[in-house]
Amino acid sequence: SKTRPAPRQITLDGGTEDRELLERYISSESGRRVRLTVPQRGEQAQLAAMARTNAQEKLNQLAARPDRNGRALGEIGRLLGLAAPPSYIEAYDISHTAGTSVVAGMVVFENGRPLKSAYKRFSIKTVEGVDDYACMREVVGRRLARLRQAVDSGEQAAYGFGRVPDLILLDGGRGHVSAVRPLLDEYGFRIPLFGMVKDSHHRTRAIARDGGEIAINASRGAYTLVSSIQDEVHRFAIAYHHTAARRRGFASRLTLVPGIGPARAKALMRHFGTIEKLRAAGEKELAAVPGMTRRAAGELAAFLSRPDGL
Repeated sequence: SKTRPAPRQITLDGGTEDRELLERYISSESGRRVRLTVPQRGEQAQLAAMARTNAQEKLNQLAARPDRNGRALGEIGRLLGLAAPPSYIEAYDISHTAGTSVVAGMVVFENGRPLKSAYKRFSIKTVEGVDDYACMREVVGRRLARLRQAVDSGEQAAYGFGRVPDLILLDGGRGHVSAVRPLLDEYGFRIPLFGMVKDSHHRTRAIARDGGEIAINASRGAYTLVSSIQDEVHRFAIAYHHTAARRRGFASRLTLVPGIGPARAKALMRHFGTIEKLRAAGEKELAAVPGMTRRAAGELAAFLSRPDGL
């Protein structure tokens, strides 16, 4: 690390090749003399032994994790009556504040672990006001439409919208499941669909299905994994909601600038993507946005440069 100097002494639990060469290299990088030692007794030897033990325990935990996840997926498969453990799971959650800045998040778990490269964010486009069922229908419908397109064109993929999930989980109960299930028939997919139900303390309580619920508390592995999935999709959706709300407030402040109306404010946010990139843009870059004029770009650039600006 260039930000933290190496300690004056580094204790090893065994010998290493070219120790003197390694000492010289670390010393030259840190700008001071650093000694490598291999103690045989005393406190340093005990610390080295402790470090080795801790490393071995961590290695054992990592080696056991795939087996633990495999058992949990097997439990989920048995509880839900699936033909095989669901190795590729998608989960969805809706987030908003009193019906404003409504967004959704989709997370993916592959083999029991988050696959963050496959996460997706959605802005709600067709639903007005507070209607979680309709929002969930829109989001899952858009996802299934993309999947149908990928399947029909032969463009299926290892992950993303081109991958058929083994299981879809919704943050919600039977109402959410009933609202979304007809979409599976509409697009011609037989994908298992269930809801994740929370108790009054916002902890995962059960899996929802058409006509009832499946208790999962007694299956420790399934309970832990489903809870992790529900917590992760909730976190992801809320994080995007906060970003969307911030962008919306910023876009509304843009309309204070002469020549910038709602349409131009929206175009600016769409073009630059983030508030930070918009703030860093020069007048020429602002003028290049579709719908902008040179005069409006000048007004906006001047406003952004003011200490009391945006």
